[in-house]
Amino acid sequence: MTGAITRRLTAKFTVSTIIAVAMPMLTLSSAHAGEGFFTDERPAAVADAWNSVYAFVCEGTKGSYTASAFPVRRVPKGERTEHYFITAGHAVEDCKGQKRYLVEDTGGKRFEADGITLAPRPQRLDNVKAVRVDDAYDLALIRVVMPTKRRVGAPLPVNGQCDSAFEQEVYAIGFPGVAKRRSLKQSQQIKRWSRGISVGVGKAEFRDTTSTYIATSVDSLPGNSGGPVLAQDGSLVGVMAKGAAGPQNRFRYDVDPKKKGDWHSFVAPCSAVLQLLQQSGLP
Repeated sequence: MTGAITRRLTAKFTVSTIIAVAMPMLTLSSAHAGEGFFTDERPAAVADAWNSVYAFVCEGTKGSYTASAFPVRRVPKGERTEHYFITAGHAVEDCKGQKRYLVEDTGGKRFEADGITLAPRPQRLDNVKAVRVDDAYDLALIRVVMPTKRRVGAPLPVNGQCDSAFEQEVYAIGFPGVAKRRSLKQSQQIKRWSRGISVGVGKAEFRDTTSTYIATSVDSLPGNSGGPVLAQDGSLVGVMAKGAAGPQNRFRYDVDPKKKGDWHSFVAPCSAVLQLLQQSGLP
C-alpha cells in the first residue's frame, strides 16, 4: 500500500507511512462511486454547508487562479463584523501584491430553485487579509471585515473529532478545475461537491515537515484545495490538502477497487484547524 501511495504523489508530498483502518472490501461500483463532481442532489451535510463555501480568487496581470475557502469564526464589533475563513496556505502565499477576494460562486448565469428566475450575482468579499499560515498542513487563516448587516455564510463548526468518520462516506465541497479532466465533459469552475470514503491516516511530508493526514477516496482536482471535507452528520473532518490527480496522471481519478485502503485525496485533519485558530487567539 505504501508503494502505491508514493507512486501517485507529486514531489511535494512524500509518504513515509500509511495506516488503513479496518473496513470491508469495496466493490467496483462503491469504490468508483467516488468519481465525479455534482451541483444538485446534495446530501443533507452538503446542503447545510453549501452557502458557507466560497471561492478564494487571486487575480493578477498574468492571470488568475481559484482555491476554496469556508468560514470558521465570526466576531461582531458593533456595526462591523470580522469573518475568519480557512483556505489553502499556498493560495494565500502565492497571491502577494495581487487582487484577492472571496465569492460565493463563480461561473456564468445562476438561477433560483425554479430553474427560470435569474439569481442575483454572487456577493464578493474584498480586502482579504492573511492572519496566519500553517506551513505544516498548507492551511491559512484569512479575515474579511464586513458591515454587520451584510449576509455572510455561517461558520462551519469545528469540534476536533476528526476520526469519527473513518470507514464512512465523506463529502468535499469546493471549486474543482473540472476542465483538466476531459472525461468529465465539464468546463466551468463553479461550486461542486464530491463523495468518497475516509480510509485511514498517513504521514506525509510537506515543505520538510512530516504531519498526519487523513486519506480518503473522495474526488478532488486543483481548485478543491482549502475546501471543507464533511462527515455524514455535517461535522468537519478536515480541509482538502492534496489530491492524487495531477499532470503526472492527466488528472485521472484512479482509485483501485481491489485495494480496500486505496485513496485519492489527502485531508488536513480538523485538529490542525483548531490549532491554527488557537494560535491566532480565536477560541
